[in-house]
Amino acid sequence: MKNTLIAKSVMRALNMPRVVLCGLVAGVVFTLMTAVLVGTFGSEFLAAASAVGGETMTGPWLYFATVAAGIWAMWLYVVVRPWFLSRWVAALVASLAWWFIASLQSLKWVLLLGMPASAVLPLVANIVPTVIAVLIGSALFGDAQPNQPLYADALTRAG
Repeated sequence: MKNTLIAKSVMRALNMPRVVLCGLVAGVVFTLMTAVLVGTFGSEFLAAASAVGGETMTGPWLYFATVAAGIWAMWLYVVVRPWFLSRWVAALVASLAWWFIASLQSLKWVLLLGMPASAVLPLVANIVPTVIAVLIGSALFGDAQPNQPLYADALTRAG
């Protein structure tokens, strides 16, 4: 029960409009950088995807999902920020979490579709746009550490 009260208190206190706005920026930055990355290094990946599944689709739902992942990454950054002394470390942790989850999802499709191992290069190189996008989003969010007092306040009320 104590943990539930802490979680509810912290979630209520998050500045969600700011999280969403910074997440949208991070998601758009990530989408643009990934498009350049895949266009530059992903020709084998795109060729393998087309050979296995026909034409590759890049409709609005793909972009929506990518930008939504940027919002999730910023939410994660804001939640873990009070645990770290540095905004940069918190941003790196959120970036690695986003990259890891996204890479596992993409790797699943690479393996299921029997793509060549060299098609995984964009997945590995995708860490760079992920880190840059979250760093930009975290810089826009600022270093005010808005959650730090909330944890202490939530602990006091729960205990």
